[in-house]
Amino acid sequence: MRQTIIGALCGFSFISLAQAATPTTVIHAGHLISEPGQPVRDAQSIVIEGGKIVAIKDGYVDGDQVVELKDAWVMPGLIDMHSHISVSMDVNADNPVGDFLAAYIGRPSQRLLQALVRGREVLNSGFTTIRNLGDAASITYDLRNAINAGILDGPRIFAVEPQFGVPGGDYEAFAFGERDELEAPFKSRGTCSGATDCERAVRSEVRRGADVIKARLAFFGFDDPAAGPMETPAEFAAIINTAHRLHRRVATHSAGMSAANQIAIEAGTDSIEHGPLSDANIAAMAKRGTAYTPTLITTKLAMESGKVPMPPDTYQRTLDSAAKAHKAGITILFGSDLPVAPIKDIPREFVLMHDAGLTPAEALRTATINAARALDRGDKLGTLEPGKYADVIALPGNPLEDLTQMAKIGFVMKDGKVVRNDLK
Repeated sequence: MRQTIIGALCGFSFISLAQAATPTTVIHAGHLISEPGQPVRDAQSIVIEGGKIVAIKDGYVDGDQVVELKDAWVMPGLIDMHSHISVSMDVNADNPVGDFLAAYIGRPSQRLLQALVRGREVLNSGFTTIRNLGDAASITYDLRNAINAGILDGPRIFAVEPQFGVPGGDYEAFAFGERDELEAPFKSRGTCSGATDCERAVRSEVRRGADVIKARLAFFGFDDPAAGPMETPAEFAAIINTAHRLHRRVATHSAGMSAANQIAIEAGTDSIEHGPLSDANIAAMAKRGTAYTPTLITTKLAMESGKVPMPPDTYQRTLDSAAKAHKAGITILFGSDLPVAPIKDIPREFVLMHDAGLTPAEALRTATINAARALDRGDKLGTLEPGKYADVIALPGNPLEDLTQMAKIGFVMKDGKVVRNDLK
């Protein structure tokens, strides 16, 4: 009797354990780009459990769920290192600057709804992770947390809400002038004066939930090349050093002022965003290991619209900066500056990177392993290998031969969950 009971209990335990086993999803990848720049492997099986890759095997093996992508090119989910998910701007609008301004001072609930929709669109386009570098609405942390908790669908978000800088920054100098209605959205949590105040601002924002810090260079006069930076080196060093002490990396907005860029580079910023850059900037970045996010597509679209107040040679100078930076061995990062670049246009950034001298594989690395390492998440993101998140995309054609294929992504998986599959 006792043996029967023990046997029954053992049987029950075995059944319970079997029922509790994590289901396995297997992707049959016809052509696997596990890391751009490494050899392509044909006929591979990506084995996924619990949202992570547990194995990659030669040939096609079975699983509880099988996703057939035998005719597709399979690669890691993409990472956009410069976006603004809740901001609105149409570069082709009659008044794009006014459109942008209205987005910043409009209703937060409206921007929240917009961010929810845009987050899903971003994910569907193949970007499973984004670095969100500043929004006026105080919603990005909540949106990130809801996505992480599985309440909402959207990309993995590394976020900061305010942009850090001194009073009278380049928003006003760039386009808006000194306007009272900008006081709340632009001169709020991220505004600081003096090193001690800048330390306080960064510490406070990290406490609120910032994953990254965005510093914003300010200067006297957008159109004057001789204009000097408004920040002191001590203020910028305080922003960057405090962020680093709290294990947060720093991205610095540049609007092309060489002297201002140099302050940020010498203070130890982790990346420069936009541009253009001077030769001295590039030399200093190469020496210090500073990455560069040129956001070529947003500058090109702004130039083509003719409605955004920029010097007429800005795009060519930025393209030249990307080419020189790449030649100097500087790490190039993919950034769209969404929404200035609409989602449908963002894949063009890969082609523009190629125009700057990057090979197709190098261009793809800007949105995969380069970006993952710049987020300090190279152990979790950026390649397809055991132990990493199951963020996977697939295309009908070979992007290593034709970068326009990046506009044709037909399959998206994030954390082992199929988000979209048009390649059935």
